[in-house]
Parts: sequence; C-alpha cells; structure tokens
Amino acid sequence: MNLDVDWGQVPDSVKAAVDRGLRRAQRDALDEVEQILDAALRVVERVAPAEPRVADIVTEAGTSNQTFYRYFAGKNDLLHALMERGVLRARSYLRHQMAKHADPAGQIGAWVEGLLSQLVRPDIARPSMALSRLTLPGGIGQPGRAKLDDQLGEPFAAAGRPRPDLDARAVQHTVIGAMTRHVGAGTIPDETEVRHLVAFCGAGVTSRPVPAGEG
Repeated sequence: MNLDVDWGQVPDSVKAAVDRGLRRAQRDALDEVEQILDAALRVVERVAPAEPRVADIVTEAGTSNQTFYRYFAGKNDLLHALMERGVLRARSYLRHQMAKHADPAGQIGAWVEGLLSQLVRPDIARPSMALSRLTLPGGIGQPGRAKLDDQLGEPFAAAGRPRPDLDARAVQHTVIGAMTRHVGAGTIPDETEVRHLVAFCGAGVTSRPVPAGEG
C-alpha cells in the first residue's frame, strides 16, 4: 500500500470520503473513551475510598483490556482524564450559572454557589466526593484549579478591583477549603453555610482594597 500520497492529485470527492471516514473514526473513538470514563466513575463511586482496579473498570464498561490500553497508558492516566473531564464540566456549569447575572457580585455568588453544589446536589455529590478522595501523583494540579478560578477574574475586574487575580485566588481557596473539609468529614454544607460563603465572597467586590504596606 502506497502511503506516499500526492494529495494534489487526489480528486476532491476522494478527499471528502477520507475526511468522512476520519471523522467517523474520531467519533467512534470518543464514544469508546466516554464509555470507559463513565464506567470508571461508577466504579470509583462504588469502591471509594479504595482505588479502583483496571479489571473492574473494563468489566463495568463492557470492553476489553486491549481497548482500554489503546487509549490509556494505565490507571493513573485514566483517573487524571476523569478528573480533568470533571473540571471542564464544572467549568461549563459555572459559566452557565454566572451568565444569569449581570452584576459582578451576583456572578461571583453564582460561581461560589455553583461550585458548592458539587457537594450539595445528590446527583453529583457522591461521584465528586469519591473522586476527591483519590490520591494521584501530582493530583489535578494547578492548571486544573486555574480552569475554575480564572472565571472569577472578569467580574472582579469589572468591579474595579486592582488585583482581580488575587481576589479570584482568595475566593477559590476559601471555597475549595470548605469543600475539602466536608469531603474529609463525609458531610455536605447546609443552606446556612452556603449562603454565608456566597455573601462573604461576594462582599469582596465592594470592599476597600488594602494599599501596599498596610495590614
């Protein structure tokens, strides 16, 4: 089979057929990966706080070891992908919630409440807590956390805050700290705590910044 193809000599209809085949192969691969990730999440939730076994994930997904290792180098590679997918889904949800508000304080409050809902909503609390208990080399890492807190920079900047990046980091640390405490204790924040955190973090929009050298 000749792989040294002169694509300038290939008819457009043939190129279109190849493109369709490649797109179909990518969709099929994505479907297989999503199937494995969904199965892994169910296994993680079921066996937590123990780490899941590849054999159990493969069985849950109804696939084979060959298919699993076609996409993932090993269990840690899979779990990192699972956590990253969770971060991106949370980011999309937070963006949707923030878009419902026009004012910076409302947007920040929506971000705080939306992130805390990862523990409060029954449909996502159990898998979120199960994933949070896993210990992976390097964890989800700063890039994963930045994908969440960079959403806060815009409302703080719109409010005229001189260091919106530091404001965003402070809010993120506050909320993630509360979530970590609850995950460790196996509890969820009640309505009073959620409302307090929303009000506390939103208040930073209108507070007077501390000049350099003070405090």
